[in-house]
Amino acid sequence: MTLTTLLATDFTKLTPQNLDQFRRLWSKRLGTTPKNSHILAAYTHLLKEGAIGPNAQLENSLRTRKVRSMSGVTPFAVMTKPFTCPGQCTFCPLEVNMPKSYLSDEPAGQRAQKVNFDPYLQVKSRLEQLEATGHHTDKLELIVIGGTFSAYPDSYKRQFFLEMYNAVNDLKSKTLAEAQNFNETAKRRIVSLSIETRPDWITAAEIRLLRELGVTKLQIGVQALDGKILKRVKRGHSIRPIAIATRMLKDSGFKICYHFMPNLPGSNPEKDVEMAKLMYIDPRFKPDFVKIYPTQVIPKTPLYREWLAGKFVTYNDKTLKTVLKQIKLVTPPWCRIDRLVRDISKKWVAGGTKATNMRQVIQNELLREGKRCQCIRCREIKHSPFEAKPLFIKRLIKTVGGQELFLSFEKGDKLYSLLRLRLPLRKKHLIFPELNRAALIREIHTFGTVTRLDRRDKEKTQDQGLGKRLLNRAEAMAKRTGYKKVAVISAIGTRNYYRKLGYQLEGLYMTKSL
Repeated sequence: MTLTTLLATDFTKLTPQNLDQFRRLWSKRLGTTPKNSHILAAYTHLLKEGAIGPNAQLENSLRTRKVRSMSGVTPFAVMTKPFTCPGQCTFCPLEVNMPKSYLSDEPAGQRAQKVNFDPYLQVKSRLEQLEATGHHTDKLELIVIGGTFSAYPDSYKRQFFLEMYNAVNDLKSKTLAEAQNFNETAKRRIVSLSIETRPDWITAAEIRLLRELGVTKLQIGVQALDGKILKRVKRGHSIRPIAIATRMLKDSGFKICYHFMPNLPGSNPEKDVEMAKLMYIDPRFKPDFVKIYPTQVIPKTPLYREWLAGKFVTYNDKTLKTVLKQIKLVTPPWCRIDRLVRDISKKWVAGGTKATNMRQVIQNELLREGKRCQCIRCREIKHSPFEAKPLFIKRLIKTVGGQELFLSFEKGDKLYSLLRLRLPLRKKHLIFPELNRAALIREIHTFGTVTRLDRRDKEKTQDQGLGKRLLNRAEAMAKRTGYKKVAVISAIGTRNYYRKLGYQLEGLYMTKSL
């Protein structure tokens, strides 16, 4: 007797409520207690064979770590090989056989080391893990990590991306263009692709290459918005390159995530909050996303030696919580806090917080205080069912080089869908001629549990057409403002979505005449 046979026999009687009851019955027949992943594998097999029909509630009950796919896409990281980093930052760990700033026992690092940093094998194994735990892999967000991506040779970058595209769709394409073309209509599609780099490595040539690779989002190591602090930690640049890179990237349609580090040497709690406010208020900055990584002292770094000598003192957890709560409360509704404290094993942390659940602790404290963070992540609809008639909201964001409009559908404290529209001041684009006189759509995102590309679910937020409605409004606004066309920084896997809405591929962007 197999689990598949037992599931097929009892399937019509099975519900999320009695799942554990059947699990106990099956364990007596099998001699072992089946895990959710085992039941899910049997369910998926029977579904493919046509022996049973889909049961969304059961799938959701069996899926582990549901938060992974609650934002409308299924994200995972792929790590580049160890390579020389141009930075000399005092806080940055450097472990043998790891890219600078990463440690071998971090989850992505462990997966990468097992396959000798082979991008194809990293992607393939991660997809298998995600599917085994019940996550749909139709819409993927690939996050390339490993430090300063821009410092790697261009040939390595191209080959790395070719292998990722091939792995997603189990291909053996010899060229990047061939692999990308297949991904446009494939069963699994890459709908977002990001890399990490330094602001002083952002150039016109690098931006063009990133678009050729299919990148839509950049994570930039900002760390602090204070020249003295940056100099103290030997960052190697001032705040000016941060501002320049931000404008160049926004003018090319990219989404931008800042890495921000409270408690760096030379800062203090008040200064950290001031820098956060500057980040959100100053038109030169205003990132779409932010990862907040409070300083943690790692052995064998220059900062560790300062810490041992008493020249640097980390905040205690009480002070850090106060700082992070203040930062969360000043975060505007158009920015998403992707991370709050880096997930580093306690064994590496000599100084600084060792609490990896800091976000949850802070959220609970804010709730008890009757306060709420307004960032995107805290308002995403997640797995909740769709509610009829969410409200359309338009927010104006003043930035250097153009005006930004943040369009969204919301209801109460729930965010269903968003669109970022940029109206550049410069009519002639300096890098991409296809963007001349074009309004830019930098992001369209509908939240909620990931839905299948081949199946609609009228109860899921992703299948309500909210993105199309926001796109129609954005096009109308751009036309009224005098723009002749709209350009979308489309990921390879979303090109077909825009084609169905009247867009065509022009250069490296999807465009539509108005």
